[in-house]
Amino acid sequence: MRYRFVMIAVLSLTYALSWAQNTPKAINIFKDNTDSTYVLVKMEDPDYPLIPPLEDRWLVMAYLSKDNKINPLSRKGLPTKDDYINPYNTKLPGTITGQVAYGLRFGPEEAGKPLSLGGAVVSPEHFGKYIYIRIFNARTLEDATKYMVLSKPFKITQAGPQNLTIIPEYGWDMNPVWKSFRKGKTSGK
Repeated sequence: MRYRFVMIAVLSLTYALSWAQNTPKAINIFKDNTDSTYVLVKMEDPDYPLIPPLEDRWLVMAYLSKDNKINPLSRKGLPTKDDYINPYNTKLPGTITGQVAYGLRFGPEEAGKPLSLGGAVVSPEHFGKYIYIRIFNARTLEDATKYMVLSKPFKITQAGPQNLTIIPEYGWDMNPVWKSFRKGKTSGK
């Protein structure tokens, strides 16, 4: 009897974990098919390459908000008020929770230097909230001193891929483009 109870409990737990891993998620793909984002990045670092090696790419982080407002970062680089780092971790080597996969890169010059980011994955318990991204001027949050952020967030309403076109639909906050949040070096080199 006891063995049967343990087996049922183990099978139930296995099923629940399997279901949670296979729960449909929203995959938010931020795109800019123009060279606008590239031009703004070049304002911060004129030498930033189109397609840098993975280990040299600047950090891109996804944030969630309960409201339709993007709040500034603290001096430690943490979100404030009701904003928080997207808790999903891509589990790629060297990534941190909330990091958009593959870092900051752009498409080839022949394609017009479009922004080419991995997706920001959001699990169902966060549907109904808003998502946005920040591009930092360094490879790590610890080395970053500035960031650029979208002008408004996108509401997550359903599972599956969501193509979020930055230019012209969302745009970058231009007041100023690069926002300082702590003192230190000014470039991600």
